[in-house]
Amino acid sequence: MAETQSKKNNFMVQGAILGAASILVRLIGLVYRVPLNNILGAEGIAYYGVAFDVYSILLLLSSYSMPLAVSKMVSARSALGQYKNVKRVLIHAILFSLALGLTAFAITFFGAEWFAKVLNYPQSAVALRVLSFGLVILSVLGVLRGYFQGFGNMVPTAVSNIIEQIINAIVSIVAASILFNSALSAANAGTGSASPASMGAAGGTLGTVLGALAALAFMIMLVVLSRKRMNRQAAKDKTETNESTGAILKVLVLTILPVILSTTIYNVSSLLDTGIFGNLMMSAGLDQNTITAMNGMTQPWSALTTEIKQQLIAILTGMYTGNYRLLINVPVALSSALASSLIPSVVSSMAQKSRGQVIRKVESAIKLTMLVAFPCAVGLGVLAKPIVTLLFSSCADADKVALMLMIGCVSVVLYSLSTITNSILQGIDKMRVPVIHAAIALVVHIAFLAAMIMLTPFNIFCVVVADVLFALLMCILNHRSIKKYLNYKQELKKTFILPLISSVVMGAFALAVQKLVYRFAHSNVLSVICALIIAVIVYAVMLLLLKIIDQEELEMVPMGGKIAKIARKFHLLR
Repeated sequence: MAETQSKKNNFMVQGAILGAASILVRLIGLVYRVPLNNILGAEGIAYYGVAFDVYSILLLLSSYSMPLAVSKMVSARSALGQYKNVKRVLIHAILFSLALGLTAFAITFFGAEWFAKVLNYPQSAVALRVLSFGLVILSVLGVLRGYFQGFGNMVPTAVSNIIEQIINAIVSIVAASILFNSALSAANAGTGSASPASMGAAGGTLGTVLGALAALAFMIMLVVLSRKRMNRQAAKDKTETNESTGAILKVLVLTILPVILSTTIYNVSSLLDTGIFGNLMMSAGLDQNTITAMNGMTQPWSALTTEIKQQLIAILTGMYTGNYRLLINVPVALSSALASSLIPSVVSSMAQKSRGQVIRKVESAIKLTMLVAFPCAVGLGVLAKPIVTLLFSSCADADKVALMLMIGCVSVVLYSLSTITNSILQGIDKMRVPVIHAAIALVVHIAFLAAMIMLTPFNIFCVVVADVLFALLMCILNHRSIKKYLNYKQELKKTFILPLISSVVMGAFALAVQKLVYRFAHSNVLSVICALIIAVIVYAVMLLLLKIIDQEELEMVPMGGKIAKIARKFHLLR
């Protein structure tokens, strides 16, 4: 029992470490997006966002699934003591990923203009070409991260993520500023034809490439330092038959393909949203209030030139693909990190034929995900306006982005839950199930979005509502399959009901504090900081008062022991 509990604790601790790093990475992303927004403006951010949408899909196809596939293969073989085969998996996976990465690079670099024109944003082609180099780097980086994750060690991935984002932030701001101003000066002098917004967006994407390169250098250093341990393990391995190259590649492909399909379908919705919204709105038109709010124009839609129409739609779409999604993705990062930790842990338990361990890990992962997702969703909803004002002061229409956040904050819970349930199905080798679910949800999502855009006057809000519907369908379908394959039923009271109640109470306190501090201090920054501090304290107290978590669960997370001591002093924990 002690061994089982230790494994469970390790899985939770490793997930919490990677989750904390992922949230830090997202926060750095939020911080550097403020000056980047100011440099590029709404038009440049729109080009930046569209380029990233295309890049993200090609990244999914080439290397995004590599960490999961490699971690599954390493975890299964290390659980059986087959360390020679672990080493062979690492070598063959690197070669395989390089082939995929170079192919994706060629498609992206030489097809950048085609992608940009299809999506109705031709000025995003330069940024997409810059991003194409990142596809090769990240293909190898994904393999090395998956290797360490397969041993249940999330620290290398966490540290490399932080290094990647810090370099990304610094280079993005500097390069975007230099290229934007250079193109602007050339345009004013009549010596250049490149769009300043387009060149600035390309500068912003340069940070992504150099950040990934720095992370890869760090991971290569760790692999070199761990060579002695790898050789010692291989020397003790008594496995008589080494897996052949064909067998390893076959398992890689059979693992990668379902993950690629499900994750691509799962994430392609944002790219399709951009294309569908842009093309349908070109014919349907924007309402006069939206046109005036964004650019101060008084002419009706029919009187505007095609170029101005495209710019207005780019600005409107940029608010969604950029600022709104960036905020929503911060809390969802924890569920993604926990999923990375959960999969190799579940695979190891499956290899050892321990169904009891699988059930306990699934229950813990879903509960922890909801304990974080609910307060984040409520917090983003009640503090939407001050948060948007704080982070995106230069936004063309901060009120609209804040309203989008209020409507779409529920997707934090739904995307978090669908992400962790996807990983559960993948961990128990039901790889095709998330593919089918994602395909069903995507078809409904597209039909619903197109109908809303054509039949309602809600413009960009149609995308937000359709986004929520997609995640909701994924949750429902995944839940049914987990119940079917594991004969498992999630506990409701402490996983969903009480965390939601605690989050609502927290949200009421946070909103009251924010308004009170702002009323007397007239500082949005101070009011948001105070509200967030109170929110954390109130939510933690509610979790303990309602006995949602106990001491054993509290000690599963980093610094949980110290938190438990403080809670006992205030008689919140026995």
